[in-house]
Amino acid sequence: MKTLIKAGLVYPVVSAPMPNRGIAIEDGKITAVGQISEFNESDFNNFIDLSEQVVLPGFVNAHCHLQFSALRGKILPGPPFVDWIRKIISLHYSQSEEEIMQGFRAGTREMIETGTTAVGDISNDVKYALALADSPLTGVAFAEFIEPVEEKAEESAKKARDTIAAYKKSRRATGVSPHAPYTVSGELFKKLKAFALEDSMPFTVHLAESPEEDEYIRNGNGALADLLVKRGYPGAIGARNVSPVQLLENYGVLDGALAVHLNQIDSDDREILIKRRVVPVFCPGSSAWFGRKKVMPLKDLFDLGLNPALGTDSLASNSSLSMLDELRAAEKFFPNISRKDLLECATINGAKALGLNCGGIEKGKNADIIAVGWSSLSNPVDAVFSTNRVNFVMIGGVEVL
Repeated sequence: MKTLIKAGLVYPVVSAPMPNRGIAIEDGKITAVGQISEFNESDFNNFIDLSEQVVLPGFVNAHCHLQFSALRGKILPGPPFVDWIRKIISLHYSQSEEEIMQGFRAGTREMIETGTTAVGDISNDVKYALALADSPLTGVAFAEFIEPVEEKAEESAKKARDTIAAYKKSRRATGVSPHAPYTVSGELFKKLKAFALEDSMPFTVHLAESPEEDEYIRNGNGALADLLVKRGYPGAIGARNVSPVQLLENYGVLDGALAVHLNQIDSDDREILIKRRVVPVFCPGSSAWFGRKKVMPLKDLFDLGLNPALGTDSLASNSSLSMLDELRAAEKFFPNISRKDLLECATINGAKALGLNCGGIEKGKNADIIAVGWSSLSNPVDAVFSTNRVNFVMIGGVEVL
């Protein structure tokens, strides 16, 4: 099918806004963008009139855990980090599979209704990758792994390879996600990184998220150490006398990684991030939910030449899965970053980080497109920031909202 979209204004994100444009689409991809007068409607099977809308690429949520969507509202904002981990473990595993899947499906609907077309979703069971594949969303299904004991690395790696193979059958791109420096041993980190490199899969990790993580990795004590002891992992990783970022640098696993959170980093860590071309993934809604005073230094990372992406994290640590809300939350933390730059974080930067052919409106990109209401007298970027829902969503050339 050949589709023509008539847009009041196209904001490709990868270039400047353009009024009165047409977007030609065939086989799920954008084939041309130009003045609407350049197109003949009779050449198209399908015509979509968005003449009073600003049309832009769909949002890319670079970090989420849809499997926790049924936990919305069940944990009050602002708990100590380790108490929160305990609550997640207790609440999630007390839910039925049907409750979890209902939450998962509701989460995907919420994403679509607020303009997300692609997601980097992390889960610990292939059934969630299959559930993602059953939704209209595109993106990457990351398989997450936890095992902090060095002696179990070989056994865990064999299981991980089988898990990754199962994820690859899910009809969604597959990624590899060692959970965090405090839950995955050095040997297992290295093996998982090797698997990712083997098949050019994206690699993501929660990193430098909390003071508790920093204290445990540097000194081997604190609330996180107590939790790990109680869960049967005494002294598995702690007391390395380096930062979490430096620890993963020592493991040799940071090249091109998506590093989520990065709230607790110093100048030496920043140099490592630059050297290893790490993609920072900021989750402003989650940072606000925890009441964090120290968050990812997003402006500094921009200025250092990195290309940060945005993610919502899960509904266990956020009140919504809306990237519109994330954009506003990011702006509250960093009012000195332009809205244009924040939109790049929410679109093209996330797409590049996940290895997806979307995030911009230009010839050859996947037709992942959204639209919001717009008056010709208003700034189109401001129109995006002021809305709570989108009016139109297309994923892979198929209209889904």
